[in-house]
Amino acid sequence: MMSYTMKDMMKKLRYRDGFTLMELLIVMVILAVLVAIATGTYASSSRRGRDNRRKNDLRNLTTALETYYSDKGRYPTSNSAGEMVGCCASPGCGDVQVCEWGGQFKDTNGTLYMVLTPEDPLSSQTYFYEAGTDSYRIYAKLENTLDEGDNVNQSGYTGTDCSLDSAVACTYGISSSNTTP
Repeated sequence: MMSYTMKDMMKKLRYRDGFTLMELLIVMVILAVLVAIATGTYASSSRRGRDNRRKNDLRNLTTALETYYSDKGRYPTSNSAGEMVGCCASPGCGDVQVCEWGGQFKDTNGTLYMVLTPEDPLSSQTYFYEAGTDSYRIYAKLENTLDEGDNVNQSGYTGTDCSLDSAVACTYGISSSNTTP
């Protein structure tokens, strides 16, 4: 049986004194490529996630609007800024106040239709609402320019503005059953 001393074992485990410059550069390039791929994937997945949230927000809002219609026989009206008009902060106000995105959606009688109306996930964007008494349309601006799903119009819906900073047409719409986005 052979017996090794600590010194013998250290000699066997000894490696070169360091890495060459070329080896370090290759490792750095590989790491940079991996980081670039991961960053691109993360950004794309974040955009798709925010778009899914927008679509869900509008679907949830349609439920509240249909309940409102069932109670009142009409939908909340809209103003030229694409805001919903038909909320009431206190009893007796007459359903003439703008429903703030991110605020409560309730009527004159205090009936609560949504605890908080949805807000766009990006602070520079907003939802756009337009309605008459018997129909409504709600719009959002999608970030994923490759989305070709239902109710998506990548060239934008005419007369809509989903940006708080500059005029940007909305690219996704949902509406009451008696009209189209």
